Amino acid sequence: MSVSRVFKLFSAGFVLTALATAPAFAQQGLFLQSPTTQTPPAQLYTANAKQPDVGSIPALQNLVKNGAKLYYMGERSEMPGWLIVKDGQIQMVYLSPDHRTVLIGGMFTTQGENVTSPQIQGLMQSNADIKQLFTSSAEQQRDIVQNGGAVGGAASVPSGEASNTAAGKTAAAVPAGVSLSPGERLIQDMQAAAGVLVGHNDQAELMMMVAPNCPNCKSTWKELREPVLQGKLQVRLVPVYNSLGDKEKNVAAQLLKAGKPFEVWDSYVSGDTKVLDGTPDPMAVRAVETNLNLVSKWNIQGYPYLVYRGRDGRVKIVQGRPERMAAVLLDLMR
Repeated sequence: MSVSRVFKLFSAGFVLTALATAPAFAQQGLFLQSPTTQTPPAQLYTANAKQPDVGSIPALQNLVKNGAKLYYMGERSEMPGWLIVKDGQIQMVYLSPDHRTVLIGGMFTTQGENVTSPQIQGLMQSNADIKQLFTSSAEQQRDIVQNGGAVGGAASVPSGEASNTAAGKTAAAVPAGVSLSPGERLIQDMQAAAGVLVGHNDQAELMMMVAPNCPNCKSTWKELREPVLQGKLQVRLVPVYNSLGDKEKNVAAQLLKAGKPFEVWDSYVSGDTKVLDGTPDPMAVRAVETNLNLVSKWNIQGYPYLVYRGRDGRVKIVQGRPERMAAVLLDLMR
């Protein structure tokens, strides 16, 4: 396989989760949970191993030319690794021993021990910029998760006295000088992001960050389409992408310009990929790229990412496919 085709975005949420909340990700089936007994970091990888020449690896060289910064993390099993930062997005990349293949994602031992986590911790200790990047993202999401309960697999946070009526879907006005809660800031960010609306605008609104080729995004939509068709729900689709290549990014940008977004998105999810073919408007492409900033800002750990205001006035989030969509809809629809 060509190295240019193996790049897959493994969102910033993986990095932060690897540092602090691996069990939560394991429950979602995204990667193995590390065992209770941990091998000392010094034995998991070689931090001072000689770094290969990035200029001799086309896939990495192209990233640097496009503005990415690479931070060497050391080596394990003859596989050197780098942390990549570009436009506020974070990835981990490993080079195969023969230097012919580049792999994106976290590294684990055969015993399930997380190798990437201590590598990143080492970078945080030696690089203040990397530490600040991770810390600020984790704090944003932690504020939401720690302050609320759960509905249908969602974390929630108090949102003040905002109305629960359909007409009061947006946040209530906040007096000057009063700080918004994390939940209200999240809702504002999602509403300000580039997206398309499907469904009746006088109904309860669910904001859904989606990657066009994400299987969980498609299966979640299939559970939402009937309430939308029945006029009971409005969904705001905020498209992002999982690949460093242009294909999925272009599809996401095409969705932003769809004349009939419900029909187009529904057809795409059903397998008609041609409905989002074509060359997207450059402004739409930039809008989709900007949407990715929310991934780092809010430590989004997986797609789809659902945000809504529940019956109790709290802002709720669901990361990944909801375990109990019926509970989410019951909490959301008026």
